[in-house]
Amino acid sequence: MLSFKDYLKEEDEGSKLKHIHHAEDRPLLHGHAGFEHAHAALMAAHEHMKSGAKSNKLTMKYDGSPSVVFGHHPHNGKFFVASKSAFNKNPKINHTHEDIEKNHGHAPGLAEKLHAALDHLPKVTPKKGVYQGDIMHTHGDLKESKVSFTPNTITYTAHGKEADKIKKSKIGVVVHTKYDEKGNATPHVDHENFKQHPDVHHHGAEHDTSKIHYSDKEQGEFHKHMAAAKEIHDTHGKKMYKATERHHGDGGHLATYINHTVRHDEVPSASGFQKHLTAEHEKKAQKVKTPAAQEKKRSEGAEHVAHVEKNKQHYDNMLRMHHHLQQAKNTLVKSLESHEGGYEHHIEGKKSKPEGFVINHDHEPTKLVNRAEFAKQNLLKVRK
Repeated sequence: MLSFKDYLKEEDEGSKLKHIHHAEDRPLLHGHAGFEHAHAALMAAHEHMKSGAKSNKLTMKYDGSPSVVFGHHPHNGKFFVASKSAFNKNPKINHTHEDIEKNHGHAPGLAEKLHAALDHLPKVTPKKGVYQGDIMHTHGDLKESKVSFTPNTITYTAHGKEADKIKKSKIGVVVHTKYDEKGNATPHVDHENFKQHPDVHHHGAEHDTSKIHYSDKEQGEFHKHMAAAKEIHDTHGKKMYKATERHHGDGGHLATYINHTVRHDEVPSASGFQKHLTAEHEKKAQKVKTPAAQEKKRSEGAEHVAHVEKNKQHYDNMLRMHHHLQQAKNTLVKSLESHEGGYEHHIEGKKSKPEGFVINHDHEPTKLVNRAEFAKQNLLKVRK
């Protein structure tokens, strides 16, 4: 019999809900194929918005915490809850409160949320299936003055009938993923099979684009930047991707550089990337003890900088293409944000917008996020 780990095959592509990439970063991560996926995903979001549809193809990102995997175990039929540690090499699956204390007692905040999930989610969850969602609140998180809660960075405030339901509930969860019979993550959640219970406030993440404003002017702006990005890809792609390949990939230097520019409100450029490479290798040099080891780290940095200098036009083209994809995405996000999904959003007391959105294209999710606002706040929060 397969183990739960085998059911959610960690090593298979698409088997679990992995880190979701920003659309514009995909070429920096995966070169030519990354651009093709990003372009197709953004076009799919554009067409979805034009149609005014509401489906799990385009969803809102909710800033909940923690992420919870729950449902009835595919092999013993017992209800369980888990954090993302469900995907560990040795999964932490909790059928009882004793399991939660054993597996997560060292993290009381997480354990408290999982205890609430174990008590209340069985009241609404279908008898078959494994799901994933974000916990938005447990009862003690709700502020008395108004129905608001801050699961992570964003404070959500509800009004009207939804606020009344939330106030009476013991837990709130946004369910965004279901695992199919092969253990593959899918956004196609059978919400209609969930029960209703006053102790559990739950809903899906589908975004109703019939309520957004997506003007002809905004659509023209989107197409302008998409065409500019594709022009660079078509004209320079073959040489550009090859020349910049050594800095591609998850956690690669280009990806970390983009996060650096988001934190510091910098415009990405080849020259800026060279400074970033020098600084990163200087940090590495400071972490080793001997002068010889330090010099080796600095020499490695200098070699990277020289490679960029030799291929500066290709790096500039790559980052210009990234810029146009980001501007096209920002146009979509601005329109999507015109409907906030029934909540008010604040960050540290200041009015904000939703965390972002997700376009599910070709069985893979892609983030559509205003990085100048939410992503910057999240990156800075990690460093506080």
